[in-house]
Amino acid sequence: MGLKALARIWKIYLGRYAARFAGGFGFIAMASLLFAVEVYMIRFIFDDLLSPNADVSRKGSFWYWSERLGVDRILTLDKEHLFTYIPITLVLIFLFKGVFNYFGKYWMDSVGLCAITDLRQDLYAKMLRQGPDFFEVYPTGTLISRLLNDIERMKTAVSEKLTEIATALFQLVALIVSAFLQDWRLTLLSFVTVPLVVMPLARFSKRLRRASWKSQEEMAFLADRMKETLSGVKIVQMFRMEKREERQFSETNHSLLRVNLKATRIMALTTPLMEMVGALAIAGILYYGHFMILQGRATIGTFGAFMATLYAMYVPVKKLSQANNIVQQAVAAAERSVELLDWETKVVEAPDAEVLPPFSREIRYEAVSFGYSEGQRVLDGLDMSIARGQTVAIVGSSGAGKTTLVNLLPRLFDVTAGRILVDGRDIRKVTLKSLRSQIAMVTQETVLFNESVAANIAYGQSGATREQIEEAAKKALAHDFISAMPKGYETVIGEGGFALSGGERQRLAIARALLKDPPILILDEATSALDSESEYAVQQALFNLLEGRTTLVIAHRLATILHAHHIVVLANGRIAEAGTHEQLLKLNGLYAQFCELEFRLHQAT
Repeated sequence: MGLKALARIWKIYLGRYAARFAGGFGFIAMASLLFAVEVYMIRFIFDDLLSPNADVSRKGSFWYWSERLGVDRILTLDKEHLFTYIPITLVLIFLFKGVFNYFGKYWMDSVGLCAITDLRQDLYAKMLRQGPDFFEVYPTGTLISRLLNDIERMKTAVSEKLTEIATALFQLVALIVSAFLQDWRLTLLSFVTVPLVVMPLARFSKRLRRASWKSQEEMAFLADRMKETLSGVKIVQMFRMEKREERQFSETNHSLLRVNLKATRIMALTTPLMEMVGALAIAGILYYGHFMILQGRATIGTFGAFMATLYAMYVPVKKLSQANNIVQQAVAAAERSVELLDWETKVVEAPDAEVLPPFSREIRYEAVSFGYSEGQRVLDGLDMSIARGQTVAIVGSSGAGKTTLVNLLPRLFDVTAGRILVDGRDIRKVTLKSLRSQIAMVTQETVLFNESVAANIAYGQSGATREQIEEAAKKALAHDFISAMPKGYETVIGEGGFALSGGERQRLAIARALLKDPPILILDEATSALDSESEYAVQQALFNLLEGRTTLVIAHRLATILHAHHIVVLANGRIAEAGTHEQLLKLNGLYAQFCELEFRLHQAT
């Protein structure tokens, strides 16, 4: 894949800013041409300006080129004016070169920055639309590392080094052309040493790319370990495992150090190699040039200009070799980014998807099967109908498929076989926005963001007023503890809402669902974190709100499902029993066993 991955990213993202890129490229080319002319001016300084016996009318002199360019039509060309014209020409060259460099560098760097920003945005958007299969392969820490560390490496290559590479290439071409025009024999002689640089550099590039890939993998693994440990820091502390976690982190950290040191050694070899080869070339040219001057075939000015041209080539060649090191690191990062971009998103919107009208009749599961991996089914041929306004409770042992069943409705992942209909429409044939806008979900694992209380309640409802937010909080019995906070509804609750109790976090999540006011509601152990008193009060608020709505409730507590219109008991991915509370008790089956166990637990407490 290699360079193709980086080339693909350049083609897609730099192509969006082609005009600005071309403009910057053109300015860099002009600046590089002026750089070659600037070096060539050494010839005029020594042979025309400083030499007391200079023949200013000879071929190749400052006058000669001035006449060829038509300057003699507007300026007086004589020996006395050389002391004015040559210094002014140098100043003008530096001035225009600086202007061209400024605009060229700014435009090309800005294109690189914009392209990398677009790539980061696309990768993040891709991650947000993935299902469980994606996050099983790529842990959160790995994704964070790829989104930040990998993209940063590409930013250096695509933004900063892209300009540097373009500048160095143009300068090198301009200087090579200038050297050939001055003395093609000496130029060919100097190029004899080129293979001595190219061959080792190619080997270094492959080794550096492998080391960079390994370094980025180790960085991702380190990010995974950090996130896992810090998110569970309470458990680490309670079990007194700080030393163990420090030791494991140290092992991973030093593994990353070893890989980075290897990459550093490879990069450090580049400059000494080039300097040694360059010294050999210059030594040979000096030896040859000595005889040319003695034989009168070259002047000190012409040979000095040629040597200055060759020496000037060292700067862009060195920059290209250094840039190559950065590019090799970027290639490894590009491969990992392309890997994410090419991941097949399982839940996609159909090209001809229609808007789902407001829910009015029923939800139907028809022969629904689902498996997270091939050959392993969580649900198997499930049939179920939920009428508008009904509350259906889903009961079953752990791993029976309860959460999977409700997650299929908003298309968090798609059915493996069968179909789910809302008012007779297959949910795979309607837009995700129109489907999910009619569904609210409160999960067992409360998700809150590092924002204000009001922002968390109004998440996804940008037009909600303060009155609506407070009304939702009151129905969720959250208003009182929110009002007691230092800044009330404007209090920032921190990452995950860790400053709040479990019951308080859950009530904020319930308030968020209440504010959305959807026709369909999914409650996945929504009251599990509440104490008995709060649970009873919230249950009352929920049941009052849910009248006339369609609700799927997953619960282990009997009190949560007693008032459901219909109860479905899952076992081994199938519906084992279904009916009302009374009907299921009479069957004396799985549901009756569940109720008996719940009663014993209640008695024990």
